[in-house]
Amino acid sequence: MRRVVRTDGAEAARATVAAGLTWQTCTALLHTPDPYAGAVAALLIVETTVVRTGSAALRYGAGCLLGVVIAVPGALYARPGMAGLALVVFASVLLARRGFLGHHGIHVPTTALITFALVRGHHSGELLSHLTEIVLGIAFGLACSALLLPAVRVRSAERALEELRALVARYLDGLADTVVARQRPRDVLGPAWERDLDTALERARTAVDEAHESMRWNVRPVARRRRWHLDHRVLRTLSDVARELAAQGRLLDAHPGAAAAPEARFAQPYARLLRTTALCAYSCRGGRPHPALPATRQALHRLGSTGCDPPATGAEAGRLLRHLESALSCLSAPAPAPPARTTRHQTHHPLRPPTRR
Repeated sequence: MRRVVRTDGAEAARATVAAGLTWQTCTALLHTPDPYAGAVAALLIVETTVVRTGSAALRYGAGCLLGVVIAVPGALYARPGMAGLALVVFASVLLARRGFLGHHGIHVPTTALITFALVRGHHSGELLSHLTEIVLGIAFGLACSALLLPAVRVRSAERALEELRALVARYLDGLADTVVARQRPRDVLGPAWERDLDTALERARTAVDEAHESMRWNVRPVARRRRWHLDHRVLRTLSDVARELAAQGRLLDAHPGAAAAPEARFAQPYARLLRTTALCAYSCRGGRPHPALPATRQALHRLGSTGCDPPATGAEAGRLLRHLESALSCLSAPAPAPPARTTRHQTHHPLRPPTRR
């Protein structure tokens, strides 16, 4: 709640400063007593991130421009006046309902009606002042959004990834318990465990996308120091592991005895591999793979090469091992190296010695 209040408060502060600067500038330069149009434009385009503010400014300006383009011919050439007004309203509302401007499409008919009234009343100076206010409001909104401490949503993404790591590790450990106890995963993890896993995945994707968006066009130093290729790689790895985890859970739900091989030759080693995989998944943070991964993959290979009896359970056990091997392969992939800084060295001609001063 504190993070939400802080983010919303910063956004409201940027919008307030942008509207105030627009009001004062329009009053001083345009000598407009009440420049509501510019202040409203500055308020409506300021969003949480610089990218969203730029997108909102583009849609807002496009809506106003389309309104002017539709209204001017109707006001000048359509006769009688009511027919021209009906034509302008119909065309502007039709364009606003197309949806390509989002909720800023409402500014197409609004600007069209204002333009129609001013052009029909021969108030071209007021129309020019109105459009100038909108341009100044958009400019101040963009400037305040980019320069007044733009948001960097890094901690929320890291928190969402940490929750996803913990949930994947807990469910892998819970699958090990179900294998040992010879129960169904829904009886141990709960009937909604797959839905909770999907919710955590979606929350992590949204948080990482928002964090990545908040660092684009961001002038703060903390945004330039972040390496988000690692966080995207962690998210993809955890998504793949979660997919293999869900596949193993569905298989154990459909065939509870798939891991119940005679003399515990399969259940106990498979449960230990699941717990080790849970440890590796919890340690997936964008650096080197966990040191236990090579030994875990070797133990998995030895377990798969021994064979499972009887044949009726061997097929399901083989599928469990394949899903677990896929999860370990995802965790074993190395993280991408950060881009190396290239230093420019002075090159000399091979036949010409360097000159010394």
